This record gives sequence, structure tokens and C-alpha cells, in this order.
Amino acid sequence: MNDHSSSSQTEFLAAHDCWKYLESSYIGRLAVIDGSNPEIFPVNFTVIGRKLVFRTAPGTKLRALLTGNAVALEADGLNTYATEVWSVVVKGIPVLFEGDDADFADVDPDRRPWESGLKEHLICIDPKEISGRRFAVRSRARWWPPQDFSADWL
Repeated sequence: MNDHSSSSQTEFLAAHDCWKYLESSYIGRLAVIDGSNPEIFPVNFTVIGRKLVFRTAPGTKLRALLTGNAVALEADGLNTYATEVWSVVVKGIPVLFEGDDADFADVDPDRRPWESGLKEHLICIDPKEISGRRFAVRSRARWWPPQDFSADWL
């Protein structure tokens, strides 16, 4: 059963707010197309200017990134009291990072890949579109236990 009496309080974010959230984060999910298959990878990224930069190793992700096809990266988070959540999606074209390795290290010297192994490829996402939203977290009592939504889909 759906509660139609409450209206969504979703706030759509301006681009500058989206960038503030991205600058405060470092974990995202990168969506790529590998051949005809969608793939999603966790990445730890940093913001340099108005671009997202991350390291990767050879493999499926790098192969998909080097095709020149558009990708999407989503990052999300919540405020200190877990009363408000946000989500930002960046869509763009991945390219090899043209800056110096030192440029990357200077922006966030403590940023290290989580997974062991050599990550010698720096990738930059040149954003073509950025969008985000923020909303208050609803009380668990409003959504737990799970409800049967099958009637809504008929």
C-alpha cells in the first residue's frame, strides 16, 4: 500500500551544490559499458577543477573507459545526524589525465587506492552533465517492514 498523502520533499541541487558535495566525498560508483554489458565499479576519486580523477589498473574497467563512450559516476552521502541524504550523478567522457602525477597527489595527498596492486592509469571524467538531489530521511516506521507494492505496478 502506498502512502499518497505525503508529498516528496526532494530538492534538486544546483551545479555548484553538486560540486560541493563531490568535493566533500571520495567514494563513488562508476558505470561503464563493456561491449554491450553495463558494469559498475566502486572508485575512490578526487575533484580537480571541475573534473573527477581516479586511478585504475588494466582490466575490464580501463578497457571500457578507453573506448571513449560516455560514463556515469554517482556519489552519495548523508549529513552528520543521518537526517538528510544527497546523491550526485556526473555524466561525461573519460580521458587519460593530462596533468602531472604531482598535481593529483597535491590535491589529496592521503588518497590511496583501497585495493592492493599497481594503479598506474589516471583517468579523468570530463563532465557533460551534472545533477543532484537532497531530501530528508523518512522515519523507518514509514517504510519498515517492507510493503507489497505489486498492486501499484498493475
